[in-house]
Amino acid sequence: MNKEMKETLDKVAVYEGWVKQKALKAGNLAFASMFVISVLAIIIQMLLTVDIRLVLGETATALVGGILYASIMVYNGIWDKCLPKSATIWRDFLTSVICAGIFTVIYGVCLFRMGATETQITRLALGFLIGITIVAFIILRLLAFINRKRNQNLSNVQEKKEISLSKAEWTKIYNAQNIVETEQLVEMLKQNGIAAFSQEAGANVAMHGAPGFGIYGVDIFVKTDDAEKAVQLIKKINNQENEENF
Repeated sequence: MNKEMKETLDKVAVYEGWVKQKALKAGNLAFASMFVISVLAIIIQMLLTVDIRLVLGETATALVGGILYASIMVYNGIWDKCLPKSATIWRDFLTSVICAGIFTVIYGVCLFRMGATETQITRLALGFLIGITIVAFIILRLLAFINRKRNQNLSNVQEKKEISLSKAEWTKIYNAQNIVETEQLVEMLKQNGIAAFSQEAGANVAMHGAPGFGIYGVDIFVKTDDAEKAVQLIKKINNQENEENF
């Protein structure tokens, strides 16, 4: 692939990524707007009627929508937007406190309209605030944990696929005795249009001979599709050398 083609493909990839991010932001904004409007409608009705039974259906719908949205975000691995762990913890804590505070105020107003004393309102509202904050924080951290685990699993799967493809793409065809023979054979293969590279055999073993020469020789690898052709070329060269020596 020439340089211009590579640069063009890189630009296309960047543009596609930008389009996906823009679509994601638009979808998040649309859902957030609808969710906030629904919650505000529920809150207003509760304050006016002080009867939670009248808003049970709307509340259930909002909860199901929120759970579905969170599930989709986690499934796609974009719940925390790859933020650092410390940043997500702080964000989740603030979100929990703010949401719990809003619902605590509503709860306090409902208690007041129901005839509760100031002492009762303070005690119940404080307990409600702490409880909702803890529950919300645990849920958000659980979602972040699942999101990170999913991203890690996807990364591991992708890495295994790449390793598998890499192993399947290249095939060892010959074990040369030394670096000189290896360089000659690799150069010959390249001149015949066959991509090749060498790797010291037994490189993962601690024992080695002189620098640059492994006691196990040097392995030569070629593309799997070119393996048969490469083997025939090497055999031909070896036969010619044997004839010359004879």
